[in-house]
Amino acid sequence: MIRIKTHQDKTPPWMAGSVLVVVMLALTACAPARTGAGKDPVTQLQQSTNYRLHWYTGSDEDHQVHRAIDDLLSQELTAAQTIQIALLNNRGLQATYQELGLAQADLVQAGLLSNPVFSGSVLIPVDGGRSELDLGVAQNFLEVLSLPMRKRMAESGFEEAKLRVTVAVYDLIYQTRLAFYRAQACAQRVEMYEQIVLATELSYDFARRLREAGNITELALARQRERYELARLTLRQAEAEHARQREEMTRLMGVFGQDTQWRIAGRLADVPEDSVVLDDLESQVIGRSLDLAIARQRILTAGQRLGFDDATAWFDELELGAEATYEDAWSVGPSWAVPIPLFDRGQGRVARSRAELRQQQERYTQLAIELRSMAREARIDLELAADTAEHYRQVILPLRQKIVNETQLQYNAMQAGLFELLDARQQQVRAGEGYITAVLDYWVAQATIDQMLLGRMAADGGMADQSADRLMDDGAASSEGH
Repeated sequence: MIRIKTHQDKTPPWMAGSVLVVVMLALTACAPARTGAGKDPVTQLQQSTNYRLHWYTGSDEDHQVHRAIDDLLSQELTAAQTIQIALLNNRGLQATYQELGLAQADLVQAGLLSNPVFSGSVLIPVDGGRSELDLGVAQNFLEVLSLPMRKRMAESGFEEAKLRVTVAVYDLIYQTRLAFYRAQACAQRVEMYEQIVLATELSYDFARRLREAGNITELALARQRERYELARLTLRQAEAEHARQREEMTRLMGVFGQDTQWRIAGRLADVPEDSVVLDDLESQVIGRSLDLAIARQRILTAGQRLGFDDATAWFDELELGAEATYEDAWSVGPSWAVPIPLFDRGQGRVARSRAELRQQQERYTQLAIELRSMAREARIDLELAADTAEHYRQVILPLRQKIVNETQLQYNAMQAGLFELLDARQQQVRAGEGYITAVLDYWVAQATIDQMLLGRMAADGGMADQSADRLMDDGAASSEGH
């Protein structure tokens, strides 16, 4: 506290006011404000994703981005093009970018001292005499001492916000890639079920003619119709699933109106013959994990908070300054105000911060355990999907083709009926569906491993993913609730 006390007829008021202004300027000079939009992390993130990123701010570049999106939507979309549209147009991602602005604002605020409080009073004696003018400026000087600690905590929060933005970008890439693969698989399944419906319809029509001729029983006709009706129902379900996958892609790309009429290109690529999994996958996942980096950052923040609370446990307020009084002569001396720690010695604050630090350390350990397990599980999934797809390609599909060919020969020789031939072709189509499922499983597993090698746990709603996200969310809630 800095205070000047004077009698009105002894010292000119302007002199006291000048001293106060100088003191206030000195105080504010201690805490220069930092400003900035915090957009640099988004620009830097482009280098690691190999995709263009853009933060909408109402600039002319926004219009150029919209034109680029329209150009992409006019083409048959590949996986890369779909991901690019999502990264440029997904409004949820744009909202996540604002976390950088919020963290930047918190960082600026942490570097500022609270405004000094100017006070004044005029005392007029009731029995006459000289009136007294009292002017003062008060400032909590503990803020000056704690300013570096508060700035370090805010900087830690800003680093965490940058990691969260990176996580959001990687999650969107992963989710969009999976949606694209599933949409491709759904389109292929629809084509196959259309073939099954056609085959069962032919079989049912043939059975109906045979029944009219009295060559088969009503039971045999009913069975053929059942197969046909079930095939139609399965086709309808496959079409609905395809439509749902399109809507998933539409949401991720952030398009609406006429833009929802986008077209998808190609079919699922076959499993590559040289498909391999890294021998050191587990260690690489641990070393690159953004989730662990966020958890480490929270440990640092909790440690800094504990240090701050420990240092200010006994005295959470401290006012220092000087006081000057003029009566017949100037009297000048220091002034201070310190709380007496009789009851509150900061025990609760320190205990809470210590518990939060331990909590973040335990969450970090649990997250590392889950990551290692997920890496091993992802390896199992990829190898199984690759083996299954290869078995379908090398064994099941050729075997089904051989069965169809042999049945066709027997049918031509009148040793097999039309029902047997149509059934063989249906089973061939279903084997093709099994192959598509295996290939889809492979690309999903590969995308999951790629996501983990980028540093992010797969965010497709699996049990382990939900557990990891819960750990992250609980940590954020704990930090905000301090």
